[in-house]
Amino acid sequence: MSLDEKILVLSYYFPPSGGSGVQRWTYFCKYLPEFGIRPVVVTVDPARASYRFTDESLLTHVASTEVVRTSTLEPFSMYSGIAGGDRQQNIPQGFAGESDPGPFKKISRFIRGNFFLPDARKGWIRYAIPAALKLIKEQRIKAIISTGPPHSTHLAALKIRKATGVKWIADFRDPWTEVYYNNMLYRTAWAVRKDSRMEQEVINSADHILTVGPGMMSLLKKKFYHPDEGKISFIYNGYDQEAFSRMIRKPDPAHFVICYTGILSDNQPVSPFLDALKSVMKDNPDFGNKLQIKLTGSVSPRIEEEIAKTVGGERFIHTAYKPHEEALGEMLNADLLLNSLPETRESDLIVSGKLMEYLATGNPVLVLGSETGDAAALMKNTGHQKVFARADVRGIRDFIQLIFNTWKEGKQFSPRDMSPFSRLEASRHLASLIRRVTG
Repeated sequence: MSLDEKILVLSYYFPPSGGSGVQRWTYFCKYLPEFGIRPVVVTVDPARASYRFTDESLLTHVASTEVVRTSTLEPFSMYSGIAGGDRQQNIPQGFAGESDPGPFKKISRFIRGNFFLPDARKGWIRYAIPAALKLIKEQRIKAIISTGPPHSTHLAALKIRKATGVKWIADFRDPWTEVYYNNMLYRTAWAVRKDSRMEQEVINSADHILTVGPGMMSLLKKKFYHPDEGKISFIYNGYDQEAFSRMIRKPDPAHFVICYTGILSDNQPVSPFLDALKSVMKDNPDFGNKLQIKLTGSVSPRIEEEIAKTVGGERFIHTAYKPHEEALGEMLNADLLLNSLPETRESDLIVSGKLMEYLATGNPVLVLGSETGDAAALMKNTGHQKVFARADVRGIRDFIQLIFNTWKEGKQFSPRDMSPFSRLEASRHLASLIRRVTG
């Protein structure tokens, strides 16, 4: 591929969409031109999209990117209006806001899980395909990249590939059939089989499969009809070094701040962490006096109530979704960053962009999840950034106490070199992959 040759990107989530799903390709599109690859993006018109969050600040990162926005058919917008009168506010987001779904929500989950396969954004396919075909013809584009979820984006790319013969890279940010919330959709055996067939057709038809970490790569590799080590690779999500360079630490010296950002659903229980907190507060009154917990994002009402009950409402601050750089500021100024992985077998595979940003702050990090998963491997040997099994309440307690004592003494932990995990370096690797796939 020659310098400045274009590549078509199919991505449902793109600025001004906010949240975690938009970050990976926002920054790829920002940095790929530095390596001679110029993305042209086909995405959905935000006026018609089912975004739970919007973040206008992200538009600055893709101001130079050519973007074509299409219409779509969005059952989620109608669902949200019926559920709460607001077309955006009640769009499901990992079911973080649904502790005990009533009959209406159970029926809607069943419909979603059995009639909207692979997902409820499939109505975008009929609009994305003609827009992509037009661009491929007019601009002589030789390769496309589809990114999911929503994994229906890959089905659009499959049809484009069949119609044009262009090279195709399918990027999996999350599992398809194994994604944790499928267990909450009351899916029939027929729906599970159909979903699996669609997934396998995509995986075996694409020229290359890209994903976010070694665990996800191993999972997807098992779905190949014929083993092919060269057909699959991973590139971590990374963090934006440029954004961090603009920020100034302004920690609160009066409080020991524990921060969580993003979605926190009932499938990401934090009870062991709260049990550990209670133990530390019981043995160390000064800890309780200094403690402040900040949650930023979409949180299950049940978990919100559990936290407030454990630490007291005066120590607990929950704010709604914030623009990305404001959320980075919360991370940077925290004294301990908390993450809680979903309680599923596939949590071993999760290396989110949020985790990469947590690590890039250099602050202490406590993750609830698998001690043998990809996140644990990435955090190995740091001392102040660890993954704990939920059963290890004693270990969690001792870690919190260690971090608090270090904070109280005014000491600093030695930061690790995170530059190999920057979004810029990730884009360098992606540019090299694109050239290899396209020949």
